[in-house]
Amino acid sequence: MEDKLSRRRFLRHGAKTVGGVAVLGIAGPTLLEACSSSSKASSASTAATATTAVAGSAGSTPAAGSLGALQFMGSWVPDVETGGEYVALSKNYWVQQGFSSATVIPGGPNATPQETMVQTGKAFIAVSSLDSSAAAIEKGFDIVCIGAQYQKNPFAIMSPATKPLNTPQDMIGKKIGVQSDNDAVWAAFLKANNIDPSKINKVPVGFDPTPLTQGTVDGWFSFITNEPIELGLKGFKTVTFLLADYNYPEVGNAYIVAKSSLQSARAKVKAAMVGDILGWKDALTNPSLAASLSVAKGQGLTQQQELLQAYAQSKLIVAGAADTTGLFYVAPDAQAANVKTLSFGGTNVTASQLFDMSILDEIYADATMKAVPTPVTG
Repeated sequence: MEDKLSRRRFLRHGAKTVGGVAVLGIAGPTLLEACSSSSKASSASTAATATTAVAGSAGSTPAAGSLGALQFMGSWVPDVETGGEYVALSKNYWVQQGFSSATVIPGGPNATPQETMVQTGKAFIAVSSLDSSAAAIEKGFDIVCIGAQYQKNPFAIMSPATKPLNTPQDMIGKKIGVQSDNDAVWAAFLKANNIDPSKINKVPVGFDPTPLTQGTVDGWFSFITNEPIELGLKGFKTVTFLLADYNYPEVGNAYIVAKSSLQSARAKVKAAMVGDILGWKDALTNPSLAASLSVAKGQGLTQQQELLQAYAQSKLIVAGAADTTGLFYVAPDAQAANVKTLSFGGTNVTASQLFDMSILDEIYADATMKAVPTPVTG
C-alpha cells in the first residue's frame, strides 16, 4: 500500500504551488473478477452506439485526426483512479472523436500541478481537486471546471466494525486520529456540523492506520477508497461514513480546461469529454479491465487492490443525481453547495466563476450519451 499511502501524504490541504502561487486543495482520491461476457458486450455496444450518436446531437464528429494530438493530464500517478482514461486509450475513443493521438500525462507529488499545465497549454484538459482549481481561479487563473468524476469526495471517518461510529455526533467524546495534512478539512467539517472541537479528542497521527486496529483511537480520518480496503485485505473489518453525507458536499476529480478553450477550441473540448465519458462508462461496467490496464500502467499495483478500489470509486461516480443528469454533471444546486463548502476552508469564488456545464449540456442532448450504466461493484 506504500504508493497509496504516499498519495495520502499529498492530500494538498497543505500548500500546493501552482505557477508560483500557494494554493490549498484536496487531492482526488486514489481508489475480483466480476464482469460477465454479456455485460462486457452490452458495454461495448453502448459505447459504439454512443460514439456514433453523439455526432447527431452536438454537430458532426470532426474529421479523423483534424483535432491534432490530445494531452490529457490525470489526477495522480498511474492507478485505477485514471482507469476510465486508460480504457479510452485502449479502445481509441479519442481517436474516433477526431484526435490524431492521445496521451495521458500522470500527476503525482513531483508533477507540475494540473492548473499550471492547463494554464500554460502543456495539457489541454486535466483532472484536479476542486479546492486547488478554485484557489487558482481566485488567484486569476483562466481555468474553469466543466465536470467532476466524483459526485462525492472520498473523505471519510473510519472506525472498527465492532465499535462503529456511524455519524459525526458519534465522534463526540471519542479519540479520532487525524493527519496534520487534513487539519483544515477536519476543522471545516466540524464547523459545518456545528460540533465544538473541544468535545472530540483529536489525536495527531500519520497515515498508517494500524493505531485503529490496536484501539489507540476510536476513529480514523481516511479515504473511503484507501484505508478501509487496506485494512480489509488484512482481515480487519471497518465501517465508514462520508463527510459528503454530513453537510460537507464536495465533488472530486474535477475536469478543468482553459476558459478561453470553450470559445476558441470548443469542438476539441467536446471531443475530449465524449471520449472520456465513453471510457468511464466501460470502466464502470468492466472494472476488471480498468484494473488490469491500471496495473500495467502503474508500479507495484495488484489486480485485487485496484479492482476493490474501482468498486469503491464507482459508488462515488454514480452518486447523487448522476443517474438523471449524466456522468460528471454538477447541477446548479450542487454547484452552490460546493461553493459553500469551499468557503469553510477560506476559498471564496462564485459558482459562475468555478463551473461551466455547457459542454456536458450539449453532449447530453443525446440520450445515449446521457444514459448512465449500472456499475459492477463486486
